[in-house]
Amino acid sequence: MYSHILAGAISLIVAPLAMALVKGGRKHRILGKIFFWCMTWIFVTSMILGFYHSKTFLIMVSILSYYLVVTGYRTLYHKQLSMGKGVMWFDWAIEITTGAVLVGFGFWGIYLLTMGASGGFIFLLFAFSLGGLMSVFGELKAYIRKPAEKEYWLFNHISRMISGFIASVTAFSVNVMVFLPGIWPWIWPALVGTPFIIYWIRSYKKRIAEGVRITDLVRLER
Repeated sequence: MYSHILAGAISLIVAPLAMALVKGGRKHRILGKIFFWCMTWIFVTSMILGFYHSKTFLIMVSILSYYLVVTGYRTLYHKQLSMGKGVMWFDWAIEITTGAVLVGFGFWGIYLLTMGASGGFIFLLFAFSLGGLMSVFGELKAYIRKPAEKEYWLFNHISRMISGFIASVTAFSVNVMVFLPGIWPWIWPALVGTPFIIYWIRSYKKRIAEGVRITDLVRLER
């Protein structure tokens, strides 16, 4: 339990620092790896705590946030995806397994509705299912049909890593920031984080369209 809290605290600190640094730089990569492994431990401990204490929300948010972080990390190895290269068998396994779990959430929501249940939990099941499946389908589409943009991996990395961080902050907010009224603990992380994703991706795309080389924007060494 304490290690779960510690990993969560570290991830909440290193993620914004990594975002603020030059993409691909040594410090950015070190902090990014710390964030990744903290999220890995958070996922493992969340599964244990979630099943042990029957905390379904903790399980759902952990699956979705970790999926986004894992695929955001793996996309760094997909720099030649536009040429149909780089996707490994375990990339497919991640997408298929996560997709199956998310479909299961959706069917669970349908089952509860047929049993006459109602309330916010069913909404959460459908929201996690549909939102997560959109991410899975987007990734599978890129695997099957080569992305037109050579820099797809960069945009995907930014979008998924920050989205995973947003999901993690949402879990923190819901469990800790109970003083916020109504649905605000649920929505404020996305309201704050999503504009940053849009801004960064549009900024990179604009500079690339103006003729700036990707190597001038991002350090590509590992």
